[in-house]
Amino acid sequence: MAALGRPFQVGMLYDCRTDSLIPGVTLWDLENLKKNLNIKPQKKTQFKVITSDSLDEKTSILNVIASLKASFLCGLIEVDGSAKYLNDTKSSKRQSRVTLHYSTTTRMEQLSMSHLGNQNVDYPEVFEQKSATHVVTAVLYGAQAFFVFDQSSSKEEERQEIKGKLALTITKFISVKAKGDLKMTDEEKKTTDHLNCTFYGDFALDHNPASFQEAMEIYTELPTKLGKDYELTVPIQVWLYPLKYLYSQAAQLVRDISVALVSKSQEVLEEIDEHIMRCNDIMKDSVVNDFPEIGKNTDQFKSILNLFKCNFQRDLASVLPSIRGGGANEKDLADILKKKEESPFKRWAITTWLDKREKEITMLRSFLNQIKERNVNIVINDLNELLYDTRIDNIVCLTFTSLHVCQSYMSEMESYLQAPSRESSDKSSEPSEELIIEKFRQHSRWFIEFAEINQDNETMRFLVHSKPDIDYLGATIYLYQSGQLKNRDFHIPSKPEPLVFDSQTLNAITLKLRCIKSDSEVYRVEYKRTEDEEWETVDTSNKNEIVMITKLRPASTYQLRHRAVCQVGVSQASDTIEVKIPPAKHHAAKLTIKQKCQEIKDGNPGLYLLPLKSEFINNEKKIRKCTFGERTSNKTRKTIMVLGATGSGKSTLINGMVNYILGVEWEDDFRFKLIHEETSRNQAASQTSAVTVYEMNYQDCYKVPYSFTIVDTPGFGDTRGIHENRKLIDQIAEYLSSTHTFQHINAICFVVQNFQAELTQKYIFDSVLSIFGKDIANNVLVLITFADGRRPPVLDAITESNIPFHKDDKGKPFFFRFNNSVLFANNDESNSSDDQMFDKIFWDMGAKSMEKLFMCVWSDHSNQQHRFIYETKKVRKTYDELKKKYEKAKGEKMTTEQVFERLQHELDVVEEELHKLIMESHDCIKRLEKIALRVNPPSIPEYIELLIQAEEREAKPGWMERVKSLQEVKEQAIIIVKLSRNEELLPSEQKKHDDQEERKKNRGRVLGWLNTTYEGGKNHFA
Repeated sequence: MAALGRPFQVGMLYDCRTDSLIPGVTLWDLENLKKNLNIKPQKKTQFKVITSDSLDEKTSILNVIASLKASFLCGLIEVDGSAKYLNDTKSSKRQSRVTLHYSTTTRMEQLSMSHLGNQNVDYPEVFEQKSATHVVTAVLYGAQAFFVFDQSSSKEEERQEIKGKLALTITKFISVKAKGDLKMTDEEKKTTDHLNCTFYGDFALDHNPASFQEAMEIYTELPTKLGKDYELTVPIQVWLYPLKYLYSQAAQLVRDISVALVSKSQEVLEEIDEHIMRCNDIMKDSVVNDFPEIGKNTDQFKSILNLFKCNFQRDLASVLPSIRGGGANEKDLADILKKKEESPFKRWAITTWLDKREKEITMLRSFLNQIKERNVNIVINDLNELLYDTRIDNIVCLTFTSLHVCQSYMSEMESYLQAPSRESSDKSSEPSEELIIEKFRQHSRWFIEFAEINQDNETMRFLVHSKPDIDYLGATIYLYQSGQLKNRDFHIPSKPEPLVFDSQTLNAITLKLRCIKSDSEVYRVEYKRTEDEEWETVDTSNKNEIVMITKLRPASTYQLRHRAVCQVGVSQASDTIEVKIPPAKHHAAKLTIKQKCQEIKDGNPGLYLLPLKSEFINNEKKIRKCTFGERTSNKTRKTIMVLGATGSGKSTLINGMVNYILGVEWEDDFRFKLIHEETSRNQAASQTSAVTVYEMNYQDCYKVPYSFTIVDTPGFGDTRGIHENRKLIDQIAEYLSSTHTFQHINAICFVVQNFQAELTQKYIFDSVLSIFGKDIANNVLVLITFADGRRPPVLDAITESNIPFHKDDKGKPFFFRFNNSVLFANNDESNSSDDQMFDKIFWDMGAKSMEKLFMCVWSDHSNQQHRFIYETKKVRKTYDELKKKYEKAKGEKMTTEQVFERLQHELDVVEEELHKLIMESHDCIKRLEKIALRVNPPSIPEYIELLIQAEEREAKPGWMERVKSLQEVKEQAIIIVKLSRNEELLPSEQKKHDDQEERKKNRGRVLGWLNTTYEGGKNHFA
């Protein structure tokens, strides 16, 4: 028989009826007992790796016989030392367990035959006490140890894999038999790093091992802990001798318990332990943290099971000794087992209860995972905080009502424990599992869909909690409004059936609603173009089954769906239908124009060059006229002139104007080009080389109700220098003064870049504006390219330059924003990048500016039908020619003196006439300065300075000499300007002026001397 940690000695008495030692009572005197005591060594050491945790396996390892097992099961014996391993059962079914068993024996002590005789007993009166049934005749000494390794895993496959790997690792270690010789692989280390170790043994250790490595170190040291003479060993196995063979009237074991009944009792207790393990697993589940009712009920259920286990063991402990002693028979034990199966603690009832709790957890876990995966904002079990939040008007609460129904079964179990004679009902007290699952799934799906759609509503919250409600088993939806429960069975509107297409017109469609029975009073129809992101909505009463959607865009495909609208939100959208709107007349005309164009680039969008009729109005000045379309309409015509510096995006902006007027939308897969630049040309030079007049005759697809003319001018301020800028001004002046060009102008558009800090070509603006009068000020418009949504910085530069432009009623600059980069940008619908989103935003910004630009009320600025041309010619005549001319006029010969007198007279007349003309010119200039839009600001010195800068920039051969000459001319010009303004000259300037006057006087004296000489010669020759 196994000692199981009990303090056996040879000669001790033992009662097999209760499996207990009889302390202080013996048959032999101690001295006689020690005489002839046989002691012999019996050394044996072995180990075993155990992968099972069953009680049968444990009792087999410890050599526990059936009767002793029965006593252990009912609690008659208390084990110690290594035998405590019998009490260690897994706390969870998720544990992987492997046990290393170490066993060693050292010696055997036994009585001799001289002790076993009635005549050899020292104290025969002990037989009369009948307190014992056996005497211990032999004891096998040794020691045992159990190293229990545990690791948790949620999956059965992983648990089996861990168990197999760990068993191999332990076996590998034992086979090495030397400390430190084990070299573990990374996989083995990974397996052993997360192990928990529990030690049960007959050894005195300094500390119990906490890890696999410590356990293996202690394992190798166990043989050294038995003592030098093995004095630290303990009884492992004992042999008993019945007292009836020594004395026939002694107490004896009448009958032993049948193995079948012992096994049945063992099954009951192991079954209860298994149920307790399942309870532990349920309480450790993470779902229980969100729904503590489950944990609370399961903990209560576990306590009831433990109490029943104690009662069952008590009943066994009361009947086993009686059966063994003959006072009862095995039927009493069988009745206990039968009574258990007829009680509320029968196996199927407990298993069913636990199965339902695990299914509840599985359903709740699935629900919580859906919330997490769909990123829905749902609060778990926090009702009170939401009820007192004044910012929240409505709370939609999914309520699980059946998490508490398990309590009825527990009440039945508790009643049985108090009165075991009560009969148990075979019918489950819980509602139908199928009904609960159906309600749970149905309401959970509706609730998540409703929350996902309406979670952006700041005055509404979505909550999940549990509350018993016998009227709505499984689940229901509560509706709280203003902190009060208003509805315990709120019906979430379900997904409507798809809309039915009825009819359509040019830009409208009629739909039929397929209404469902619900609390909804309104239906919301949503529609959008296929390529759009945002949905537009139209609400309609559910009583009105017909709804019309208007203002639809022609040549577009629309997606349509609808939702039911209840008092707190909207339902899931119906399935989408698609309806195609046919093209409008202007769209067809736009496509017709596209067919007549030359495709210059394939792609998305494709680029098409408009067909133009081109002719030169003035080849010398490079003025070109291009006409689009025939003059078949009597529509009015508006004319705009576009000016801008090189690189300002003027040409691309004109292309944008044409695309807008021709009705091109962002979604169209084509763009038109009026100006096709040669991209290979130097971008530092103007891409437009001539003043070009584009006459756009009215077409049906135009977005403006008139014909229009765009005057495109070359860009100024490029690298070719000031000479090109001068030519530009001449070209513009030539165009404006031509009788073949236009009769009026509606707008002068200056194109400037958004981030231009200053207008470096200010004099060009001034030169152009000086051509016009003050009455065109309101026709000067500013078009800003490279713009974004912020206020353009260039407006400050324009304001500081004092260039007049059109202002609004508040006196703020009237400007138009454009971003040319989007005109030909990729608009492929499959490309959903952020870049395309911004391109669409900039396109819409430009379209609004275009609409604002072309809908402006421009006043016409009429052009004069004539111009003045001034020419100066130099004529060289000889003295003889002049003399003959005067003699012919006078009719007589003239002397040289008479000829000079005549010339002097004519010179005086010319000077007098010149003086009159200068005065008249002065008056005219003053008048022009008063009426001019801008006085031509660059003075003579300023113009000379521009010439100097141009020479320095170009640095052509001889430029230094030219710059020196220009500097001298500039100095003279400054002196003249100051004198004309009556300004005081600087000392250096005054000296130069005096020198100049002195040279004039010297020239006068020379002329006088020549005159005198001439007079003397004349008298001499006379």
